[in-house]
Amino acid sequence: MKKSFWKRERKDEVDVLIVDGYVDEPSKLGVPPYISPEPRMIAGVLEEKKVDWEYITADEYRISGLPDSKIILVHGGVTVPGKYLSGTPLSIKEAKEIGRRNRETFLGGPLARYGDIEEFDHIVKKDLSAYFNDSLENKPRDRWVREEEKERWLIKGAKVVEKHPMYPDPLIAEMSMYRGCPRYFTGGCDFCSEPEYGKPNFREKENIVKEIKALYDLEVKHFRMGGQSCTISYKAKKVGEKEVPIPQPAEIRKLFQKIWQSCPNIEVLHLDNANPAVIANYPKKSKKILQTLVRYTTPGNILALGLESADPQVIEKNNLNSTPSMTKKAIELINEVGRERGENGMPKLLPGVNFLGGLKGEREETFEKNFEFLKNLLAENLWLRRINIRQVLSTEGKVQVKNKPEFKKFKKKTREEIDRHLLKKMFPKGTVIKNVFMEKNDGKKTFGRQIGTYPLLIGVEYPLDLNSYYNITVTDHGFRSITGIHHPLIVQKASFEQLKAVPGIGSKRAAKIFRERPESKEEFLQLFQNKKTGDELLKYLTFD
Repeated sequence: MKKSFWKRERKDEVDVLIVDGYVDEPSKLGVPPYISPEPRMIAGVLEEKKVDWEYITADEYRISGLPDSKIILVHGGVTVPGKYLSGTPLSIKEAKEIGRRNRETFLGGPLARYGDIEEFDHIVKKDLSAYFNDSLENKPRDRWVREEEKERWLIKGAKVVEKHPMYPDPLIAEMSMYRGCPRYFTGGCDFCSEPEYGKPNFREKENIVKEIKALYDLEVKHFRMGGQSCTISYKAKKVGEKEVPIPQPAEIRKLFQKIWQSCPNIEVLHLDNANPAVIANYPKKSKKILQTLVRYTTPGNILALGLESADPQVIEKNNLNSTPSMTKKAIELINEVGRERGENGMPKLLPGVNFLGGLKGEREETFEKNFEFLKNLLAENLWLRRINIRQVLSTEGKVQVKNKPEFKKFKKKTREEIDRHLLKKMFPKGTVIKNVFMEKNDGKKTFGRQIGTYPLLIGVEYPLDLNSYYNITVTDHGFRSITGIHHPLIVQKASFEQLKAVPGIGSKRAAKIFRERPESKEEFLQLFQNKKTGDELLKYLTFD
């Protein structure tokens, strides 16, 4: 069993301390194993100014407290809450505790924008990196970071990854192709914080590649291009003129080609968001982009589509970006291009879809329409790798509960009648899923996931070493997870508990196999009166 991630050597005394409270926003994730661009930019400022600094995560703070420092910079906050396995975002209560420290304190990120926190000396609504840089020059101003600053600081601050407890593996660097929403001039979706960043300012390909290369040279091998509202819209034309900008396939192809040319041994390169309206309105251009993504990203990739609601009334009242018909067209096209299974056992590229409860205009029929949309996809054998159902947060960070019974019913029905059936289609029993990183023990069970975007939770009914990789053979399906056994499961070396976890063996057969220790398929089949039963079990087993 490997040492805990959360206990590492660190400086006891420092001038400036960065506390990474983790972010989870519509187009940005920094909850472990992810690290977002923000702490990298803040570290870049400190490096540029030659300030002595240390970096710790929210989870390290909970375990070991804060090292001594003159200044504390806290960045974090959640606007789209999820369920996390490897880390927990800093809460408002914890942020307030840090803010009461007798030191100069700065707060940035969604905690500063929406957290109703007054305990800090400086509460920065825009970019903490820019504000702190200016404060070091005695002219602090709450502003967004300028593009040339961002590019400098991201490179100079890349070394912060070396201080992350999950460095270098399984750490994932969250990357950004641009910030802001192409629909900014209409206000964007009513619930979303992304339009606050204004008109997208697309990063140049060379700068994106330069940042990835800086991290790659520091031994980071996992990357997600997740820090933008729509991957398909990178370098799109007519931004600010059309609600649905015109995608540019050549720009995206060149970007991903350059990434691999500079960093040929990347292990994971994944994506996050896409606007289904862009794909539906420009299917030929989008298909070229999807083919590029299948070729130049790693299997298990997901494009999360922001439908949010299938109810026309909710779509209109919240200025949502897509309709159910547009979203279905996007799902069909992604399925057409990306369903092939990759070398790690996962389909190469699949869609995900997001639903939000608590939007304006929501009614009981809203959830019926949402479920009907999903039911029709299942009937047409269209795959969704992930269905995210959550409730919108208020500006105070509180869940907006409106039609709570209907919301819960929709969520439960989706898990039971949609998710499980999709998992069975995508991962039939006997499928081998490779490179599953084991993260958590719960009694005798072990839980893990592949490294990547929205990874599938995988449970094993017996103990395995944590912080280690295993190949897993699928044995059963839950509502949002699968159960499996490690592969290869060698009969002569397997424990009784491991044998018992094989479907169809059970306690008595497991005991018999454990005692006899057959050394070949022929000896194994002799243990069964019904040879068909023995043959069925052999797809899960191997012999030394």
